[in-house]
Amino acid sequence: MMSQNIFWKTAKYIFKEILFDILYFPFWWYTTGVKKAAVFFINEVIGWSNRLSLRILFKNLLKPMYGDYSRSGRIISLFMRLIVFGFKLVFMVIWLVILLFLFLLWIVLPIFIIYMIYLNITGSKGFFIN
Repeated sequence: MMSQNIFWKTAKYIFKEILFDILYFPFWWYTTGVKKAAVFFINEVIGWSNRLSLRILFKNLLKPMYGDYSRSGRIISLFMRLIVFGFKLVFMVIWLVILLFLFLLWIVLPIFIIYMIYLNITGSKGFFIN
């Protein structure tokens, strides 16, 4: 009698926990999860901006490199810094686009999964396929 009672209590507890987790998941995903993803996104952008030292490079764009204050030294320094700044900026924009895509994927993924499960259950083809 005691083992059956423990079995039912355990089964009821596990069922409640699973049901609660399934129902709580969307709330967590679109509140805490999105907040954590946004913080990660912002930290990545700031981190890569610091690693590439874009602010320092932009700040020193018109200063001559290696203390060469001659006219040719200033021109060469300006063009070299512009080239380096351009490459780093292109890399930063590419990384920003990748992060933005991943952030949007984070937001859309559960809806897409639920939609695909719905299509599989109902057997319809959906509006993506002719």
